[in-house]
Amino acid sequence: MSLVISEELRNFLLTLLPERLDLLLEHYAKPLPETFRVNTLKTSVERCLQLLREDGVEPRPIPWTRHGFYAEPQGIVSTSIWHLLGLVYIQGPVSMLVSETLEVEPGHRVLDLCAAPGSKSTHIAQLLGGKGLLVSNDVSRTRVKALSSNLQRCGVVNVVVTLADGRWFGNRVKGFFDRVLVDAPCSSLGIGMKDWSVLKHYSQRISQRISRLQKSLIFSGFKALRPGGIMVYATCTLHPLENEAVVAELLEKFDDASLVDIATLGLEHDRGLEEWDGLFFGSEMRKTIRIYPFQSGAEGFFMAKIVKKESG
Repeated sequence: MSLVISEELRNFLLTLLPERLDLLLEHYAKPLPETFRVNTLKTSVERCLQLLREDGVEPRPIPWTRHGFYAEPQGIVSTSIWHLLGLVYIQGPVSMLVSETLEVEPGHRVLDLCAAPGSKSTHIAQLLGGKGLLVSNDVSRTRVKALSSNLQRCGVVNVVVTLADGRWFGNRVKGFFDRVLVDAPCSSLGIGMKDWSVLKHYSQRISQRISRLQKSLIFSGFKALRPGGIMVYATCTLHPLENEAVVAELLEKFDDASLVDIATLGLEHDRGLEEWDGLFFGSEMRKTIRIYPFQSGAEGFFMAKIVKKESG
């Protein structure tokens, strides 16, 4: 079966990556590496790696996250008893950078606005170390079940799981959270290798429609953030309408929002776009990052790290 992408997607990618389109399509056709995170709520890194080596796994550290590893050969960790018991969590390597960028510390109050199925929530809980509060929210009843199951499997106890529209939070819990993650629903163009149908059926209307929702979510998340707090906006897509355009509108709407640089610890990436196809997002977008599949060897992501300025 060969990779097929829609004509609209091809035309868009030609405006975005004219000289690297073939490289992107090549990586779309490749399987993702198997990567996992050691869950330090249940075990130590040393003990877990020892157990996996006894099962024939050769773990290799992921440089940009404290507890993440590549697994060779593939297929052992995801079917192991250690995965079922929650000692390890199968997660993409770039996905782990999102939670690290949030700078979570024990004792923080953290909101994961679009949390299901729980990869980043379980990671955040691990960084909290059982101290503080995590609110993991999702709008889908079906997805909340998966979220709750993963949190329970990983031994997370300081969590409240909510089933609500993420746009609800901003006006009801203003300034309550130290950290907010908006891992927004998106067109998933950065993870097309997981499901080629996303690439085959993509149209620009998808990005235009979902961009409106993303803006409402990032506004809500920012309102829920305390002054001096950090919010991370992330998507696993490539389209500027879902990435830079969303962040640029936040900066335009909220005077107390500012972008800060993201430490990638050796992960190859591009800077965010200052402009695209006649749209101008501003020079601040250079503090955001774009990670393409051919740079990470895995997923494509966009990330922005936002600080709410303290008054006075």
